Amino acid sequence: MSVRRAALWSLAAQYATFSIQFVASVVISRLFLLPADVGLFSIALAAAMIVSIFQDLGITRFISGQPQMSPAALPHYAAVAVSIGWSVAAIVALAAPFVAHFYAQPALAPLLWLIAASYLVTPYATVPAALLVREMDFRTLFQVNAGSALAGNGTAIALAACGFGASSLAWGVLATAVARAAIANIHRAVRPRMPENTASVRPMLGFSSMSFVLSASAAIGHRSQDLIVGRVLGIAATGLFSRASALAGQLTTLVTGAIGSVFYSAFARKRDAGEPLAEPYLHLVACYTALNWAAMVGLALAAEPLVLLLYGPNWIGSAPLLRWTALGEIFFVAIPLQMDVPLLLGQIRRLVWVNLLDTCAAVAILTAGCFIGLEAAGISRVVYGFVWWVIYALYLGRLIGFRFGALMSVYARSGICALVAGGPLMIALWQGMEPGMLALLLLSASGVLAWLAALAATRHPAWKEVRMMAEALSRPILSRLAG
Repeated sequence: MSVRRAALWSLAAQYATFSIQFVASVVISRLFLLPADVGLFSIALAAAMIVSIFQDLGITRFISGQPQMSPAALPHYAAVAVSIGWSVAAIVALAAPFVAHFYAQPALAPLLWLIAASYLVTPYATVPAALLVREMDFRTLFQVNAGSALAGNGTAIALAACGFGASSLAWGVLATAVARAAIANIHRAVRPRMPENTASVRPMLGFSSMSFVLSASAAIGHRSQDLIVGRVLGIAATGLFSRASALAGQLTTLVTGAIGSVFYSAFARKRDAGEPLAEPYLHLVACYTALNWAAMVGLALAAEPLVLLLYGPNWIGSAPLLRWTALGEIFFVAIPLQMDVPLLLGQIRRLVWVNLLDTCAAVAILTAGCFIGLEAAGISRVVYGFVWWVIYALYLGRLIGFRFGALMSVYARSGICALVAGGPLMIALWQGMEPGMLALLLLSASGVLAWLAALAATRHPAWKEVRMMAEALSRPILSRLAG
């Protein structure tokens, strides 16, 4: 499958998954659950996912990034994944009462037990999904991701409607894991089999030893957010913070999340061919920032009316948090594949130290913000975003060898396009307009048209990709009409 065709299928998966998750979050938040319910689940999930760093141990990256792969070793990799997953499930289950006691919330324990049950199933999808990425079979991966999202979110909505409260979200996590493992194995079954000795899995374990430290650092920095907010500001504040972070993160994933997985495989091929990565990396940055910056500017501008329209007045406290989180995302998407590219280039040891610095900054900045207040916690995302960008821009600049002048040129054009895209909404809000859903949609559509015009006018590198994607999508339709 070509890179652009793979990107189309990957984008389709991202759009489908986002749509399902987005609709579910709106329905559940508006009709069934309060911020305190979502906050309770967010703390349980964050606590469990910090432990789950043991689960993958870089197996997915190892399989998808290797120049050559022995089919005989795949069952052994799957067995290692299952063994680790079951160990993680046991740790989460045993830790549940202690976490509930630490937060003085007895209801946390059953939520953690349900999430632990999902870790018994999740590893059965690890190797099959990694093989699909390696083979760039994103059409099948679409079925895996979209199907599991539909099963999990459908379960969560149904149980929330029946009055299950926060536990409906935990049951949704379990249903997602079961569906993902089932669909992945239907298409690319790999039966786990323990190796007679460690020879077949030694390369993977060697990679995983450093990958674990890397994953641990990243998990602490990312997953500790809800834990810190919950401990300092309370359960309801955690729900508001989590909902804002989730919406901004989902939009980022929707806009460009699919591109990363495709380019990871493409960069691996360029590495194997000995080709330089600086030029294609800057092109990737251009695509990321062109799409994401425009989306984040729009999200920041429309934060308050969007929260009221989607989630209702109970969630209005998340609007300022959403605004700051969206602005912070502008930095986080400005240096894409910040962990994947160093791994492909064999720089895992140095990456570990860089990531540890990043983690320390994340925890310290958010903690300081939380002690000031909830909105300060949101502002801290912008501060941390800038620090994050400095760390990884300097690191990848030296590693890949791209020129900072070229990087700033890309940023300048993406920034102009983002401001132009937000122009219609800026004008409407400046005139005191309180847009409803229809008005927001029309203003967004106007922003997209303005953004496309700005891409063409500035000769942005992403304009070529937009035209080629449009041609690829329209070609089958035109051929049918011609036939």
